[in-house]
Amino acid sequence: MEKLRPLAWLVIVMLALPITAGTAEEEPQTDNQIRPVGGLTFIDEYELTIANLVVYVTDKKGIAITDLTADDFEVFQDGEAKQITNFKLYTDEIIRTQLASQADDVFSLATPTPAPDDEAGPIPVHMVLYIDNQNLDPLDRNRVLSQTREFVRTSLHPPAQMMVVAYQRFFEVLQPFTSDPDKVMDALRAVRRYTGGRTENDSTRKDIIDRIKSIENEQRSGTGGSNSNGSDLGGEWNEAYQLIDNYAREGVNDLKFTMDALRQTITSLSGLPGKKGIIYVSNGLPMVPGMDLFYELNRVTQSSSILTRMYEFDQTRAFSGLAATANAQDVAFYSIDAAGLTMGGMGSAEFASAQDPLSASVGRHNLTDSLRFLADETGGIAIINTNDVAPKLDLVTQDMFTYYSIGYPLQASGRDKVHKVKVKLRDDPAFNDYELRYRARLVEKSLETQVQDTVVSSLVFEVEDNPMQIEVEAGTASTASEKRWLLPAHISFPIRKIALLPEGENYVGRIVLFVAARDSNGKQSDLVRQEHEISVPAKDYEDAQRQRWGIDTTLLMESGRYKIAVAVLDPLTRQDSYQTIAVAVNPE
Repeated sequence: MEKLRPLAWLVIVMLALPITAGTAEEEPQTDNQIRPVGGLTFIDEYELTIANLVVYVTDKKGIAITDLTADDFEVFQDGEAKQITNFKLYTDEIIRTQLASQADDVFSLATPTPAPDDEAGPIPVHMVLYIDNQNLDPLDRNRVLSQTREFVRTSLHPPAQMMVVAYQRFFEVLQPFTSDPDKVMDALRAVRRYTGGRTENDSTRKDIIDRIKSIENEQRSGTGGSNSNGSDLGGEWNEAYQLIDNYAREGVNDLKFTMDALRQTITSLSGLPGKKGIIYVSNGLPMVPGMDLFYELNRVTQSSSILTRMYEFDQTRAFSGLAATANAQDVAFYSIDAAGLTMGGMGSAEFASAQDPLSASVGRHNLTDSLRFLADETGGIAIINTNDVAPKLDLVTQDMFTYYSIGYPLQASGRDKVHKVKVKLRDDPAFNDYELRYRARLVEKSLETQVQDTVVSSLVFEVEDNPMQIEVEAGTASTASEKRWLLPAHISFPIRKIALLPEGENYVGRIVLFVAARDSNGKQSDLVRQEHEISVPAKDYEDAQRQRWGIDTTLLMESGRYKIAVAVLDPLTRQDSYQTIAVAVNPE
């Protein structure tokens, strides 16, 4: 099996010494502009950062509570009480009213005067319907997808958008973000052509269980070899252990690819605004690959070392890392167990004889505990142990449009930092039966991290934010090796858009350049970051204000079609700008 890897490429950057001519534009001056420096004018500005939390409050049945006020909540960050300065209840009715009002404003000739407490419109909602075919039984998948049709039809409307992703050894976007339910359902019908990877996995697992049963029966009848208690794992028992060990190792490898694809999806959402979630459909992911097989072997051999060896394959840290990635990008997991209700340990055509009930139960929880963990850690919902997912999907719809948005002042540190957050209701017996759900960790991001997130998102989604007027041009690729090509690219921007400070006899500015690429198959390069200095002699400063500064890059890439994303950040002015281009490298 070929290992998935980032695109093989290298960025070689050098300053283009000739400064290309551009057109100067006089910028209007206002009374509050002071301290002109290097073509830009600085003003004194105080920036207040508000940390926003999305909080769901429900009763014991999961029904949303919508009659609370700001005074009913208490918020703590890193153990310190915070003052709630922003508070808003959103419901589907409120959101539809806001959208209708916005639509009316478009056709209104008069400009409406906002009320003093007027707030921004509804928060955008981006949901990814992620079909993990590699970890799905096709019959279970088709049953669940049939039940999602009503959910898509009734839940998908502005400000919500949905994207459909399929995974089977590689990541594929079947439908980009849309608010059109028909397009999403068309994509779901296309998913049915995929074969489910879980079928092969279950067949291998069945063979191992049948082998263990066969050895056990032989020893009970007296026809088997020695070491029936398995204390030394000799002979046939050692062979059975090796089968389980190989199965677990392959499971760890497969799980790595699965989680890499999920992490890539999460990262691609990083620069999007609003609420973000992944509706993840699978037959579960193993916390410890092969766990039930180790228990089965331990039962019949009574070998004390079996369960100890099992924890060599424990993937709890990997799931914790995936949840941390989701929390860092404000992505909630809504995980659906497509297997539904099962009766572990029952004899059937699948197994030569009944699996031990304890082993079967352990195996079942091993697959679903991961789904619960991802949902609990990210403030989502796990839909487990049910053959009818529709009622639980109603709760997902409720999450999309019914929630409290709570904000408090955040003393920004200017760096990446994780804060522990706790939200609770004031001490009132009336609230005793209410349940709160929210993301317990708030990730404060530095400016550079925010720019990097937007670059990665722009590889998948359109990002229209180019105040620095950067332009990206690609040249003709040339051969570097049998499978690699060199693609020249030129990045430029008006010098007047960069802050230049006097240093000796020159005016000097510094920018940070970010570049990343993604091919049509979904493989993505690492993000490259480089710092560059712009130096203009003082005597040429006025002329330079009418010119563009250029940076030449060379990208080492494989054949294929790519989307290249570029960002430029001026750390002094904290201004950032983005641009993408589509290129074909030796497409034949």
